[in-house]
Amino acid sequence: RVLFRSGDVSGKGLDAAMLVASVLGSLANEIERSPAQLLEYLNRAVAGKTGGGFITACCARFYPGKRVVIANAGHISPYLDGREVLLENGLPLGVSPQANYSETEIQTSSAITFLSDGVVEARNAKGELLGFDRMAALTTKPAAAIADAAQRWGQEDDITVLTVARSPLTR
Repeated sequence: RVLFRSGDVSGKGLDAAMLVASVLGSLANEIERSPAQLLEYLNRAVAGKTGGGFITACCARFYPGKRVVIANAGHISPYLDGREVLLENGLPLGVSPQANYSETEIQTSSAITFLSDGVVEARNAKGELLGFDRMAALTTKPAAAIADAAQRWGQEDDITVLTVARSPLTR
């Protein structure tokens, strides 16, 4: 089984970098918690340290076979075959120390694409956002192609795209 975490810190500069460092330090030995438990742990770890900001995060555990368990803390939901995976969207990390997160289990052998808001918020010279519809259409492409399309559209924020694809086990 593999645990995947994606996140985005509000703000820029040194304060945002220090918050990322705090989260990464908290994650150093975290491999056994469920996705929801991990988000709750991280939320408590950053409580009072965000300086009024927050962190969006999505956490997914991939099990052998087709099982995937996902929890979300205000992050853009992942995409599967060009469609948003419907998840309960909990509060971003750092907003409320008492926040709870729920898990959604899906069965799939298809690739799952995780994105940051920098993709959907890319803005062209006319001021048009790339938006959710265009982004959804892009999510059937490889991660590098999605990031490249968002950059060409008009990058204003950091762009993160990761596609997790399973490969058959070989012995």
